[in-house]
Amino acid sequence: MKRTLIILLLITFPFQAAFGQSGNNLVSDSTPEEIISADIAEVVSAPKQYDGRKVTLEGVVKKVKYTKSSKGEDFTVFELKDSQGNKVGVYYEDEHLPIEKGDTVRITGKFKKEKKYFLYKVKNVIKASTVEPVSLSP
Repeated sequence: MKRTLIILLLITFPFQAAFGQSGNNLVSDSTPEEIISADIAEVVSAPKQYDGRKVTLEGVVKKVKYTKSSKGEDFTVFELKDSQGNKVGVYYEDEHLPIEKGDTVRITGKFKKEKKYFLYKVKNVIKASTVEPVSLSP
């Protein structure tokens, strides 16, 4: 009986260590390819956990800028804020998006805790693959 218990513990221990017990943390339970739905506050409070991950966030558009890349391609840069004032920078390549300051949008893209642009660094930035308007119900 003791021998069976020891063998059972030896077999199950590696699985417990590899997969954990709680299952509550979406970030640690997901693979880098999965899209994680999160709040802006969650992402900016734990940027290392989300770094390099695909995320979906919702918020209000602030500081929209339409510009061109060094290759002459259109892109849109804006801030996405939540109701507590947390914010992430967002950029969308290949076109000028039809968005304005004050619009509520849902974005999906790859989060970087720090992005280098030539001589300076930007923290908490997302390269968006989709930007969709969110309808607010009355």
